[in-house]
Amino acid sequence: MHPGPRRTGVRYGVVMSTTALGPLPPAFPATRDALHRLAVYVVSPAQRLVNGEIVLRATTGGFETFEFDGHRISVRDDRLVVDGLAHPITTLNAAAAAAGIEPDLAQEGQFDVPPPGDLDTPLDVDPAAAHALGDWYELATDLLEELREEAEPADDVTIVRLWPEHFDIAIDMGDAAAGRRATYGASPGDRHHDEPYLYVSPWAGRVHPFFGDPGFNGAALRRSPLERERDPEAVALAFLREAREHVLATPSSG
Repeated sequence: MHPGPRRTGVRYGVVMSTTALGPLPPAFPATRDALHRLAVYVVSPAQRLVNGEIVLRATTGGFETFEFDGHRISVRDDRLVVDGLAHPITTLNAAAAAAGIEPDLAQEGQFDVPPPGDLDTPLDVDPAAAHALGDWYELATDLLEELREEAEPADDVTIVRLWPEHFDIAIDMGDAAAGRRATYGASPGDRHHDEPYLYVSPWAGRVHPFFGDPGFNGAALRRSPLERERDPEAVALAFLREAREHVLATPSSG
């Protein structure tokens, strides 16, 4: 199957590219879960132990830390890249050694994250599935940056952040004092949804029937319908904007 037209742009000084959405590789769920463990127990802690920050961001083929104390750690397909030096992703212990830390197992008790398992068991990472995860995060980042450009000063919009505990990428946006703040984001799938999805979750709860997802107080758009669209980015952006219109229509609590 032809992957569709490529879209390129520049983010964080790096040329980015994504393709029209095709079916996910069969290995996607196992790879997503393995990389979630890597993010929670190794990649994010390597940054947090230096500057206290846990959030990550999208990069070509995966995700990465922000720069910290002159360092950067990235996951690109089936490679862990530490300060420009690529290592094959094998085990959590090996990844932690490459990052210069011990696996931070305390994260399991603090968040709803996958258990670390045997630290010397190879992580099940398929390169194509890992790249598909990176493409999903890139698409989400493009969409969320579009929303950020539409924000007003009172929206107090955040930067786009990838949260390792839920493995989702999101922004918070809207006037909280007026009851019109919401989280806009994208997940690679979780216990409530068996595939990646876009979501909007108003902080004030189910403020409109639009926000009727059974798994959480919000609205979700699954990835699979987007695979059938000629312009999945336009459809996805329309979903996020419609959600925002409903949030903005919420009667002020001020």
